[in-house]
Amino acid sequence: MARQHHLFIASPAAGRLGPQMARTLAAGHAQLQAAGYGLPVLGPHPAGHVHLDATLIGTANCGLFHFFAKAEGRAQLFARRLGAPVSRLVIQTVPYETYYPKMWRQIAARQPLKPFEGATKRLVERARGWVEVIGDLQRALQPREIVVLPAPVTVEEGLAALVPGASLAPRLQVGPDAGELSESAIAMIQRLFRANVTIEAQQLRRLQAFHNSQPQGAPIAAFDALDAAKLRRRYRQDMKAIGAMPGVRIGADCEYAIAAQ
Repeated sequence: MARQHHLFIASPAAGRLGPQMARTLAAGHAQLQAAGYGLPVLGPHPAGHVHLDATLIGTANCGLFHFFAKAEGRAQLFARRLGAPVSRLVIQTVPYETYYPKMWRQIAARQPLKPFEGATKRLVERARGWVEVIGDLQRALQPREIVVLPAPVTVEEGLAALVPGASLAPRLQVGPDAGELSESAIAMIQRLFRANVTIEAQQLRRLQAFHNSQPQGAPIAAFDALDAAKLRRRYRQDMKAIGAMPGVRIGADCEYAIAAQ
């Protein structure tokens, strides 16, 4: 019998889970084979059976500007490249009130952006959300099941959802994320962009390290209390709607998740 293909989608700007899952799967090749899962790979490599993809639904730019409106087309391309049916699809979702600021901050570290507060009204009123993304993936990939993991998600929970029964030791990142920039560091980068100033990478790293060590003020990207409450309510409603979709469940299998931890 042909092996099943399992896919973990690492949502962009969603934190450390994607990289930690990638390291754990790569280091657990032998354990995955022993559990009957086959080779772990990045993307739709035809030789693999456990796939991790960080760009399938789109980049942070796609998420911030149109909430992954091209996810279905990208998933169709993934399916054609894979050339085999997907059995289990696992994706992490992040609440809107925290996800939009996360995506803005990630983009702002590498390109000029208009201030976040100027976009909040449009983001709060945007109709497209996780319900549409999950529907896009379901139509394009037609997996046997979709497991949605609402953030925060541990590596153990991600593994329990993707490869239940496989005995893998999580490869966790210890200490602060070197790529995580402080509020003042991002503000400094945006000022440089606006002034059309280019500095060498080494000097930029020194400036970032200095700003990261300083006391921080108010968040550079955040919703006010009323808008945040609206988005939290919307997220809860969307998770309820997603959980009612045929072939979709919310959360890893409890038995395996407990055993993994």
